[in-house]
Amino acid sequence: MGRPTEFGDLSPWTLERTEFFAVSKTPVCWYPVTLEGELLGYLWAGLSTEDDTAGFIPRHGMGATGFDAGGTWRGRLKRARDKGMSPAEAVRQWVGAPEDPRGGGVPADAEERILPNSKAVQVLARRTRRDIRPGE
Repeated sequence: MGRPTEFGDLSPWTLERTEFFAVSKTPVCWYPVTLEGELLGYLWAGLSTEDDTAGFIPRHGMGATGFDAGGTWRGRLKRARDKGMSPAEAVRQWVGAPEDPRGGGVPADAEERILPNSKAVQVLARRTRRDIRPGE
């Protein structure tokens, strides 16, 4: 039977949160993320100063490509938070940056849009091409 001292030094472990929260109930800004001209998903951030939220949501039907892109964006957002950036700053810094071969990029001409919360971004990501009308 193991004793507490047999586990070794646990001091490197911390309960401190190192990433943005993934759900916002307050307004969020969002941008499209594309890869080689195809819509991969949406990068979003909470706008409230009390809302420490940001994330990437892959577009419905993107499969492994969308999943892989999520890893790229989680890493980028974590590094931005580690630097003390707000969620909105963490997202806005990527507008016009070169595309990552796995994560894609936010086009330079992408306009910031606002939705009521992160759930609304999920709803947007679930829409299929057939659901999207010109100009949306």
